[in-house]
Amino acid sequence: MKHLYAILLLSVISFFNCAGPKQDDLSGLLLLLGAGGPGSSFHCGQTVANPVSVSFAASNGNYVTESNLLTALGGDNCSTPNLTDNNNGTVTDSENRFIWTLCVLDDSSNQPNTFSSPNCAGFDANDSSFSQTNASTTCSNLTFASRSDWILPDAIQLHSLRSASSPYVLGAFGSANNSIGDSGTAWSSTVINGTIEALGITSLYEATNVFRAFTPSTTGQTTVVCVAKY
Repeated sequence: MKHLYAILLLSVISFFNCAGPKQDDLSGLLLLLGAGGPGSSFHCGQTVANPVSVSFAASNGNYVTESNLLTALGGDNCSTPNLTDNNNGTVTDSENRFIWTLCVLDDSSNQPNTFSSPNCAGFDANDSSFSQTNASTTCSNLTFASRSDWILPDAIQLHSLRSASSPYVLGAFGSANNSIGDSGTAWSSTVINGTIEALGITSLYEATNVFRAFTPSTTGQTTVVCVAKY
């Protein structure tokens, strides 16, 4: 795909350059855009803007069929992650170019729970007190591991961490105590137009269900991890 992109880009540049010197600026612009093409600036995830219109019924507390949601969000465009535990409470996915917080957010400090290699400090029921709105704000305001560009991941990005077998989440997220392998769920930034009202999507890390919908103001149902892009 990267090679095809490069060929198409060069073809467009050649076409416009045939028009003469006046097209030099356009060629330069296309080259600049090409430098940010697939493999250098693209990050996988939801490609349909919130709130996403869906063709299936969904109400507060309902489980959402995996294939239906992924299709509605524009398709699962993430590659299988290549995860590295950075031993500082973060995990790098070098394949999709993400950095994740390994430990779920603590509701008192609005920081990830304390990391003590290789595990996270125990979370409690209060760490599920984040609404989707509050989770998004908390990730956006987070400064952690020398980064301040954290965001709440969308449902496709969280889905990339899912494993089909126990503990149903990949890498350190499943092997570290008290990460999302233990909480089994995390808020995403994805919002859909439900049957009656707008609904936020949570990702699940369990045997049967993959996604669940709640009103964005719902608390007490799920935990939070944040992601940064590089």
